[in-house]
Amino acid sequence: MREGLNAIRQINDSVKLLSLNARIEAARAGASGKTFAVVAEEMKTLSDRVQVIAEKLDSEITITEQEISATETQARGNRLSDLAFNAIEVLDRNLYERTADVRWWATEAAFVDACRSSGDEHRRRVAVSRMGVILKNYTIYKELILADVNGRIIANGKPDRYSLCDTDVSGRSWFQGAMATSTGNEYFVQDVEKCPLTGDLAVIYSAAVREGGETYGKVIGVLAVVFDWAQADYIVKNVRLSEEEKKNSRILLFNRDGYVIASSDGKGILAENVAGLEGVRRALKGEKGFTIETADRKKIMVAFARTPGYETYRGLGWGCAILSPT
Repeated sequence: MREGLNAIRQINDSVKLLSLNARIEAARAGASGKTFAVVAEEMKTLSDRVQVIAEKLDSEITITEQEISATETQARGNRLSDLAFNAIEVLDRNLYERTADVRWWATEAAFVDACRSSGDEHRRRVAVSRMGVILKNYTIYKELILADVNGRIIANGKPDRYSLCDTDVSGRSWFQGAMATSTGNEYFVQDVEKCPLTGDLAVIYSAAVREGGETYGKVIGVLAVVFDWAQADYIVKNVRLSEEEKKNSRILLFNRDGYVIASSDGKGILAENVAGLEGVRRALKGEKGFTIETADRKKIMVAFARTPGYETYRGLGWGCAILSPT
């Protein structure tokens, strides 16, 4: 449409020029050029009308272009915010399974026996052996840790790699949180951090080990599972963007304080705070959508969503944002 309008304007400019030349020649011809002058004037009138129509078309085309652009922006923003929601939802489903694992394994007879007789070397070795079997089949975990009620580690699944026995973890939030639970149906989760026990980024889930493995049994210890946070990289790097979008976009997971906990470019983990972005602030309030804003002097689209939780797992208030140039 724009090309057609430009062609009309070019033709009209030629008509205007012909009309002007015709009027000049008619004036030179004097009385004999009067008839020709009428035709030249009519050409000018028609040219002026064409110009008015062209300007009206130009205005209508501009409005149409703006409407198309707004529609495209809305559609793209909705698609990217849906992808952000899907990413955080996939993560929630994954982490929900971790809460089920820790509660289930806390009833494991070998762990119950080891906690009940924390000084028994044979029972400790049985617990370590059982942990090794679990870790071999659940490679998403960096480590399993068993502590007594005083916060002393009595067993861990990879003793050859991590020498943790007798380490005091009584001051750790995951230990205190599990000890404070009322029943075996409850668990505690510690946000992403660099685990001081393994030295890796991890999320730690913990549950109380109870007498007899019973739901309402007396607390006799704590089991913690150290979830390998590298699993989050797979999620942020496999959001279904086009190849072109992947080159120019950045996918982020952030915690309730706005700190980056995973990113598609691997940058800013636990160091970069993105709460300055309007889209991130809205996500932290529980909204889902997109914004157009300026970051680093560039206009970008920020598509966002916050963790919806999954079944009994309410999530930790995390969000996902896709930063993409407009």
